[in-house]
Amino acid sequence: MKKVIMLSVVGLLGFQFANAQSPWTREKGKAYVQLGVTSLSYDTVQFDGNKLEDQGDYSDITIQAYAEYGITDKLEAQLVLPYKTASYKNAGFSESISGIGNISLGLKYKLSDKNWKISSGILYSANSIKKDKELVVSTTGINASTILPYVTIGSSHNKWYYFGNIGYGYMDNDYSDYFKATIEVGYNVIPKGHLMFVLDTRNPISKEKAFDNYKLGLDPYQWASHLDRQTYNSIGIKANYEFIEGKFGANFSTFGAFGIDNAPLAPTINIGVYTKL
Repeated sequence: MKKVIMLSVVGLLGFQFANAQSPWTREKGKAYVQLGVTSLSYDTVQFDGNKLEDQGDYSDITIQAYAEYGITDKLEAQLVLPYKTASYKNAGFSESISGIGNISLGLKYKLSDKNWKISSGILYSANSIKKDKELVVSTTGINASTILPYVTIGSSHNKWYYFGNIGYGYMDNDYSDYFKATIEVGYNVIPKGHLMFVLDTRNPISKEKAFDNYKLGLDPYQWASHLDRQTYNSIGIKANYEFIEGKFGANFSTFGAFGIDNAPLAPTINIGVYTKL
């Protein structure tokens, strides 16, 4: 099977970027570049165990560039550049904010290239967001930096590929650390097209002060899409079609979730185009 590994850059339910990393790495000198758009609209939020409805109309759109480059045949570098436009409307009142989100840099190293591929990596997400404490939608991302080490394992057989990864997110600025895990299964439904099913989960490990400070009104730089202590179990469907094999393609995905806390109650829609160099 020719491996078509979908590293779609999607913000699951508008949350901080967390790419579903596969165990495959780019060969030395090879690159993958994708430009994607993620859209999230909502008026209902799950907050501290309570469902808050009719909170006004929120719109959260992220344009995101993602790149991979093979430094060696076993070591890959990654870059994520997000630009966000968020807006809020309620009873004749409206406002918006636009700017750079949490820029991310990563390295992934291939540990095993046998039947079961194994890789380990680390992703650093910077607190590079725009802030305006006077607004309801006061930032263009999470007001913290994150270091996310992870391990991923996967394989392929005939028209199928499958992989899973687990990671631990260390956050600063009094935000809570979290555990993250993903399983993805893909099937080659047509000669140039894949359909993928994704399960993704995130659960806080520690309970730091950022969330409590927000409830007390001490931290203006959190809003519904970027709260501390985010929890979710998301389910997604992704589709990919490669117009020119090994060169150019496009993908689409949508994600919903259950077991949500401290996050919007709405699905995301994600569209991307990519090239392999």
